[in-house]
Amino acid sequence: MRFKSIPLFKIFGIQVNLDFSWFIVFFLISLTLAEYFFPNYYPGHSFIVYWIVGGVSAILLFGSVLLHELSHSLVAIKHGIPVREIDLFIFGGVAMIEEEAPSPKVEFLVAVAGPLCSFFLGFLFYILALLYPVNDLINGIINYLMLVNFALALFNLVPAFPLDGGRILRSIIWAKKDLLTATKISSMTGTAFAYFLMLLGVLSLIQGSLINAMWYGFLGLFLKNAAKVSYEQTKLGVILSKYRVEQFMNTVKPVLPDETVADFMIHYYPFYRSSIFPVIGKDGKIYIVDINRIKEIPRDRWEYITVWEIAQSLEVFVSPYDTLLKAIKLMNRYQIDELPVIYGNTVLGIIKRDIIESLVERYLLEEKFQGG
Repeated sequence: MRFKSIPLFKIFGIQVNLDFSWFIVFFLISLTLAEYFFPNYYPGHSFIVYWIVGGVSAILLFGSVLLHELSHSLVAIKHGIPVREIDLFIFGGVAMIEEEAPSPKVEFLVAVAGPLCSFFLGFLFYILALLYPVNDLINGIINYLMLVNFALALFNLVPAFPLDGGRILRSIIWAKKDLLTATKISSMTGTAFAYFLMLLGVLSLIQGSLINAMWYGFLGLFLKNAAKVSYEQTKLGVILSKYRVEQFMNTVKPVLPDETVADFMIHYYPFYRSSIFPVIGKDGKIYIVDINRIKEIPRDRWEYITVWEIAQSLEVFVSPYDTLLKAIKLMNRYQIDELPVIYGNTVLGIIKRDIIESLVERYLLEEKFQGG
């Protein structure tokens, strides 16, 4: 069972969400700061004060993570790449950038924006520490944020995909080769780094440090899986970007608004067998009839109800010249299996998920046989 993220707010039009796993890391960071960091370096305060300061520091840390991810997002948007949302979770944050960069240069700029932001924040807190040389908890918060921002920047610059450093490496290789080759190589470095972290976890466990062992182990597993998934997604994107919707759509005849549901089920549905059908509305606009909605209507009422009465507004569609990659992304975003294909105000057909998936399966099967 997977819980939905908690929507927090929008910034620059980007939705920011909080995953439930964030509460785990928030507690662990607060615990570490309240029980170890602040008492060791800034003694003489009560248990409650240390926990309050630890909680505030943890929140400010994730504020830094949010700015890091926001930097990626704003540079992506500047170059025409849509960003759906930013999720804060147990391992930090991730900007949900919906498309691959159009060029190695843009890939580099988007990737490097995050570490540059973290370095900037690190230097900013360093200057604040110099301007406030008082050995108290406020100075402790400033020093902590300086250290973690520098650490965040350096960790993300490790050339291990899908970390920022891995994306920078991919952009460099991509400039000399192709995107898929670049992703494959950078994903291999990501997998190698993941195994290195898991090895550190084993060594930490041998030394008796269970907490460090767990963090290294979980982070290594996360990066290993992320590297594999990122490569597979890139490969899928490369495959589907080669084809246009018009090559695989099923041609359909739009339904007229005065057709009864009975006529529709006799003359349209058996022939096209789609779950949605475009309807030309009485106002000239295009609407959609959902077959599931028809099935909710008693059969003895079909002769008395027109499709116009049950038509729904058209929310999403594709052009015949859009790529299959755009089509499948829209299907995933809206959790649907079929999309109308419309050019101007003319209905051309329907593109189905199973057709796209069959194409991918056939491509991967051919690749497997060629490799074998």
